[in-house]
Amino acid sequence: MKSETDPITDDEYLLRRVRVEQFRTTQVPLVSPNAFEPRLSGRDPDTDGISFYRASCLADPADVLAQVPATRCHEYGIVRISVAFLRNLGLSVVNKPALGIKGHVVVAELNATDYRANKARFTTVKLRLAQEASREVNLVRRPQPGEAP
Repeated sequence: MKSETDPITDDEYLLRRVRVEQFRTTQVPLVSPNAFEPRLSGRDPDTDGISFYRASCLADPADVLAQVPATRCHEYGIVRISVAFLRNLGLSVVNKPALGIKGHVVVAELNATDYRANKARFTTVKLRLAQEASREVNLVRRPQPGEAP
């Protein structure tokens, strides 16, 4: 495993938690582009960018669910996106350590302030991320609707 302080390299994968309602069964891509929108309000808006976790800093991809109540884990899927893919879209990945889960990073350009100012600018980026996340190889864990422990 890598340390959180190690440089982020193009050959790494980033993991993102995705709620069940962001998975679609009758549309392509499977993962909704809305899964890559910054949180605009609430107790923790994405002012620094949307969150991902470095897979290389975790023992198990399911570790990204550590802060989700056990009774709700079934409501989340996990997708992965390569750092190289993000950088090819002109996006940057910035270390932002957080308590609880190692390897927390943000994609700085996908932040709440910029999104509010120009939602249309994000349309293509969100769609490209959703298409990439929907590739079978990048579907790390699908949500299990209706399966409470």
